[in-house]
Amino acid sequence: MRPFAIQWTVAALAVASVGAQRIPSQIALVPEQQQPWSQWMADSIISRGEALHVDPSTMTSTVFKHGMFQLALERLVQHVPSEHAKSRYLEYLRRSVDAELELGADGNLKYYDVHRTHIIDDLLLGHGLLYLHETLGNASYLHAATQLRLSLQSQPRTPEGTYWYRADTTQPAPEYPNTPDQAFVEQMYMLAPFLARYASLVDIGNASALHADILRQFALFQRHCEHRDSHLWAQGYDHTRTKPWADPATGATPEIWGRANGWMAMALVDTLDLLPVSRHSDLWVRLHAMYVDLARAVAAAIDRDSAAWWQVMSWPGREGNFVESSASGMFVYSLYKGLRLGYFDDPQDQAAVRRSADSGFQGLVEQFVVFEPDGMLGFNGTVQVRGLGGNFSYEFYVDGKIAYNDLEGATTFLISAIEHECAAEQ
Repeated sequence: MRPFAIQWTVAALAVASVGAQRIPSQIALVPEQQQPWSQWMADSIISRGEALHVDPSTMTSTVFKHGMFQLALERLVQHVPSEHAKSRYLEYLRRSVDAELELGADGNLKYYDVHRTHIIDDLLLGHGLLYLHETLGNASYLHAATQLRLSLQSQPRTPEGTYWYRADTTQPAPEYPNTPDQAFVEQMYMLAPFLARYASLVDIGNASALHADILRQFALFQRHCEHRDSHLWAQGYDHTRTKPWADPATGATPEIWGRANGWMAMALVDTLDLLPVSRHSDLWVRLHAMYVDLARAVAAAIDRDSAAWWQVMSWPGREGNFVESSASGMFVYSLYKGLRLGYFDDPQDQAAVRRSADSGFQGLVEQFVVFEPDGMLGFNGTVQVRGLGGNFSYEFYVDGKIAYNDLEGATTFLISAIEHECAAEQ
């Protein structure tokens, strides 16, 4: 394995005060780097046994993280050159996916009723299922992926056609209420890439209709949530405009949350990558324009001092605001991937995006990566999921608790590291 140069001898992590909680500064000497960042972080997550157990009491806030990590492992299997490493990561991916399945050949998903459980987050499990079906040929994985796909047939929609984020008739948790006539941009990362992939691999005869629905979903979110002056996106909207937080004209939430824009940036770049359509098609052209507009805005919004992105992007530098790790990881990933896939035609865009991606990756290491005594990597600065029952005010976002070694945050570093390594090889 070729050596990987270390640019930093000391990593300092100082996370700002968040509400009543203070995350102490941590300073650790950086050990000599013997493997790529991507494998180092993946091995660290695996050493903690992450994403191997489904707890019914916390699954609402954890299952999508499992799916996110499973997708990252798939990308890592494709990225690493070593056959031994490929086999090791594939085996852990299989164990993680199997933890979501009932025992037996039918491949039913644990705790999941296709007719009653309508939670868009769960669709993120579909990537690991489809990949293992392709790789191992086990029909139970395809059956489970099809369960997820079929759940959308009875998922409620707004009168315009946007899927509700949550319509769980089993036992919704109080902090995760159902969202009648409400939709949130993070659902597009769970929904659109999975539908694009399912259409290409399984439902080929229905691909045109699925592609049309993908475009419809993105276009409706753009209509309600994109700020046309900045090309950054509000987190979600209420179609009825009756929620106290809803904008009277658009129904949108009032602030610009970093991670919501990270979800949208990843949704767009991943969907574009998975669509087997001409780059001259209306579908591709419109989604590409959304992605480029957002990527330009993201590249410009990086905080130059910290080389990271603000939790509330509509108030950079405001008292109580802080730079947040998961949004920063999502942005670095989506910028690098768009560069790799040739999505920026303008040389000035290419240069600006590359500068922000390079700076942002260095910021992830300097601000949020923690070098633990056992040689593993930790990851800090990830704001915990707040649920959907708040008022989406500035205070709502900045009062969130900061988590250490949150799987969602650590996975964003893993996928950004994969793209960083691809960029270094170009």
